[in-house]
Amino acid sequence: MAGKNSPIVIRGARLIDGNGGKPIDDATIVIEGNHFSRVVAGKADFPIEARVIEASGKTVLPGLIDNHVHYRDLLGELFLAHGVTSVRDLGNPLDWILAQRDAVSHGKIAGPRIFCAGGGFYSRATAAHHQVPANPADAKAMMQDLIRQGVDYAKIHLGVPLEIARAVADEARAVGFKLTAHLDTSILPYVDAGVDGVEHASGCAEATIRSAEGLKNLASIKLWLAKFLACWTFAEREHYAEVTEFLAQKGTYIEPTMVLWGAPVGRREKWEREDYELLKTPGLSYIPEDLRLLWLDHYYLAFGKRSEAAPEQDVVIGNRYSIYGILPEAQLREGYKRLQEFLWCLVKAGGNVVTGTDAPAVVPGVSLHREMEFLVEAGLSPMQAIQSATKVGAQYLGQEKQLGTVEEGKLADLIIVRGDPLKEITQTRTIDLVIKDGEILDTSFHASFTNPIPRPYSQEFYGYPIPKLDKISRQVAGERDGDFELTLSGKDFFPESVVRFGGSPVPTRFLSQNAVAATVPSHLLKVGTIPISVSNPKPHEFADKGATSNSVNFIVKFALVG
Repeated sequence: MAGKNSPIVIRGARLIDGNGGKPIDDATIVIEGNHFSRVVAGKADFPIEARVIEASGKTVLPGLIDNHVHYRDLLGELFLAHGVTSVRDLGNPLDWILAQRDAVSHGKIAGPRIFCAGGGFYSRATAAHHQVPANPADAKAMMQDLIRQGVDYAKIHLGVPLEIARAVADEARAVGFKLTAHLDTSILPYVDAGVDGVEHASGCAEATIRSAEGLKNLASIKLWLAKFLACWTFAEREHYAEVTEFLAQKGTYIEPTMVLWGAPVGRREKWEREDYELLKTPGLSYIPEDLRLLWLDHYYLAFGKRSEAAPEQDVVIGNRYSIYGILPEAQLREGYKRLQEFLWCLVKAGGNVVTGTDAPAVVPGVSLHREMEFLVEAGLSPMQAIQSATKVGAQYLGQEKQLGTVEEGKLADLIIVRGDPLKEITQTRTIDLVIKDGEILDTSFHASFTNPIPRPYSQEFYGYPIPKLDKISRQVAGERDGDFELTLSGKDFFPESVVRFGGSPVPTRFLSQNAVAATVPSHLLKVGTIPISVSNPKPHEFADKGATSNSVNFIVKFALVG
């Protein structure tokens, strides 16, 4: 009689094993313990006590890998329900993410297998877990310490100098680790310095931009979130072949995070409706308000609140601005086309593309399927898109001996889907069964789901930060002055920021992340001291949802007559 720990046999399915070859029809897959023990075409012997799963007419795929997430307490069930059995965490307090990784590994918390790097190396720290080495020797010592603590790979972020990157790469390579980077300059010298791959395809567009006009346009992008996408508008196609052939020859991994393009390329309304249907599932009642707001109303910080325009207008209007007003959507869509062409050139040259989503900037799990769909739209075959989320993804993790394909001796991670994703990539969504580490998972959602190891602090990357107001251009007005404009200086201002004069919102004009202008109407001028503050829309970066900013007092005097 089959029990919970009995071997598992899957038979009769079409097997896409992840290696890229022709699918195996009528396959038999035997799982013993947490490994694949037999994978053959046709019938095979198996232990009499095995649990047999008849999968005729269905397709077996390796467990999916999301190579770019920022793991949070309550995401585990969402990943698993969508067949994501492994994730690569791109930045968290080290003690917490290691504890989370180990708790998942030991079955104490439901979630995907986690690979982590800690906070990563930065040129300027913006969180307590970011590391800022002073010199290469410092970087080597820091990386050695991370290795001793048990990280799985190394990461550098915006602005890290080449000599620091090279020092980190040397230490990582010595123990077989990969080094990933989020760049704001050309990828080419960083690859030579030892970077194995990049997030958001960062540094790739920059490597192609060489004309004086292109460099001027690139330099005009000041807001760092805009750099995720806007740089592709200026990518120069004539240099694609040179850059992609170099990256392919070096074996560099490119994680493009194409789901971040959902809004400017017309997916926003469709995806938000899908996400709404998912999140109204009673079993997901534990998802907190800030994440629901992010997914259902903002979708992604760079694009602000959902447009009031009709869904079809979201696709065709070319002069409506997004990404903090930096570029019209028509230009962003052109940038998206250039990114697609770049990825296709890279794949044709034999380069590596891997899937990553930046969850929870987007809904975990389902976003990985959207990423594969975007890769197919870019020109990859469905098989290549699947490999980006399986075999190639495992290689980027440095885990190709254990994960990424359905082969004898590897860890038993797989999904069974009802359709044929080689004919239609969206069929990866039709998941019937998920097996992780040799165990058949309960992929339903449970309203009682909790995480016994809460994240140590509430600072988030995805919400709007609380703005800081330092000063205003004038501090006194007369009672009869009429309407006038103020300039407010500080930091963390956005196009959606609103200035409040005595608690009343007033017309606000975004100037930069350090300045906004506000028009104060005369009817708000009353004698006395009036507080002025700035607020950003929810979700906020911090747990205190009632906070707006520090306020600056403004004095209204009696007008002098005569």
